[in-house]
Amino acid sequence: MKETKINIINAATSLFNKRGFANVRLQHIADEANISIGNLAYHFPTKKDILNTIYKELMKRQEESLNELNLVPLFENLDRHWDHVFEMQKEYAFFYQDTLEILRFSESIKEKYRKHIFWEKDQFVKLIQFNVSRGALSPFDSAVDIQQKAEQLWLIENSWLPRALISGLEFSNSTIFKSYMWQALLPNLSPIGKQEFNQLIKFKSIPL
Repeated sequence: MKETKINIINAATSLFNKRGFANVRLQHIADEANISIGNLAYHFPTKKDILNTIYKELMKRQEESLNELNLVPLFENLDRHWDHVFEMQKEYAFFYQDTLEILRFSESIKEKYRKHIFWEKDQFVKLIQFNVSRGALSPFDSAVDIQQKAEQLWLIENSWLPRALISGLEFSNSTIFKSYMWQALLPNLSPIGKQEFNQLIKFKSIPL
């Protein structure tokens, strides 16, 4: 991406995070990027074009992180993955805060995001299945129970940021976020998994 486009995307992301997606116009973005509205429109004719570019980058990074995790989905790598997720949520906070508004604004993003949600939940299912097979998680009663656990992890992960902002929780680092994620898995840890987790928290700051 050319330097001017990068500048525009960075300016737009910053403003969306500060003011909320609906409250930012193209003129605001041009001013933030220190360019004329005509120059901005040359690269991104509409606000939707800017949003599509940001969304594409966010989804790419999410998929790369989950794909990397599922190569070796051990607890240590899962904990590192949630660090990455937290950083992405901070960088693109507006998307998690204004999700419904964004999906109403862009039909194409809505369809892509729905597909991404199914894919993301499927990655959680595979992660759970792997850790059951290696003995770190206790066996589940059925495939439905695994699906429900994957749904729970997805919901916590994707709703945490707006809940934290509403509740006034500290989110300067990933500590509290990861504690919520691990709490969802703790009831499912096997004795082997508990031992591995205890080793992990010796080196990580996870308040449980």
